[in-house]
Amino acid sequence: MTVHGHGGRMDKQGCHRNRKAGNFHCHRGPLAGQTFANKAEAQAALGQSQQGSPPAQARKTLPPPSAPGSGAVRYDRKLYGGWIDTDGDCQNTRQEVLIEESLVPVTLDARGCKVVAGRWYDPFTGRYFTNPRKLDIDHFVPLAEVHRSGGTAWAPAQRKQYANDLSDPKTLIAVSASANRSKGAKDPAAWLPPNPEFRCEYVRLWIAIKERWGLRMDTREAAAVRAVLDRCG
Repeated sequence: MTVHGHGGRMDKQGCHRNRKAGNFHCHRGPLAGQTFANKAEAQAALGQSQQGSPPAQARKTLPPPSAPGSGAVRYDRKLYGGWIDTDGDCQNTRQEVLIEESLVPVTLDARGCKVVAGRWYDPFTGRYFTNPRKLDIDHFVPLAEVHRSGGTAWAPAQRKQYANDLSDPKTLIAVSASANRSKGAKDPAAWLPPNPEFRCEYVRLWIAIKERWGLRMDTREAAAVRAVLDRCG
């Protein structure tokens, strides 16, 4: 069984990032049929303020450094739950991301529940993959980092929502399993993608996700992000 991987996981304007073409394309809403270089241009076309594109603006919007807290809930992966099947179609979050991000129609197993083949581009390494078993679905901001940046105060439902967030294509990303495991729970002060061409975009997306979920940055992390953005100008 094959299904098309294009579409879905669009933002509220009906747009999404097209990794294959390297642009930002809109399927629905006021910008339907239009293509932009990036999300900032699409937002500008809607008369909205750009969020996090130019380095100077990104520096102004960094969340404040985190401060040690008391009574924090100790991190445990189980607090955020596992992959779930939100829409009851037998395809859990991992499979939904693989379907969405494949550059070609994916092949599913006989039950139509599991992706067995496709073609994916991993921006962390700059490599292409056809075997989904060689891919992990990365939480762009890792769960342990989420927890120490503010998730310790979240309700259980919010933790599970983040762990399975399909509403924003930035939160989850299909990448090389080896790259994802090298990254682990590290922030940009300790790990950046081995593909240098993706590092500017990586820290911009990191900032955007932390802002969206109200997560803090510690001093070393914020300094590392600024250092990367300074080189992106």
